[in-house]
Amino acid sequence: MVEFVAGAASGFVADGVTHPVDTVRTRLWVQGEGTAYRYSGLLHGTVDMVKKEGLPSLFKGFGSVALLTPLAHGLYFGSYEWFKRTLGHRKGGLGLGDSSNAMISGFFANGVGGLVWNPMDVVKQKQQANVGSLYKSPL
Repeated sequence: MVEFVAGAASGFVADGVTHPVDTVRTRLWVQGEGTAYRYSGLLHGTVDMVKKEGLPSLFKGFGSVALLTPLAHGLYFGSYEWFKRTLGHRKGGLGLGDSSNAMISGFFANGVGGLVWNPMDVVKQKQQANVGSLYKSPL
């Protein structure tokens, strides 16, 4: 349970701090002739978004992140530690070496966290890429 809570808290803080950069990066990826914006890079995109849409535009899609990233990171870290204990040297485990244990545990933990991360990212990126009132909330 400690791993779950620590993962949830660290994921929320990390995703919150990096969200503005992620928003501009998403727009850089999807920009094209049909979009309402054209950025030459990260700095230009940030300045242009703040000028034209205001500072809150850098946090588009953060609602879905705030709602689901603690769960996703908590599941990842919690399941990682569970898999490590289950696959490790302890009595009843498979007796895998440290490197193999870490790799296999990470593989499975990423799958568990991905059950929440993937849908969250789709919703978040639709909100980030949009200019205007479409996709105002995660719902």
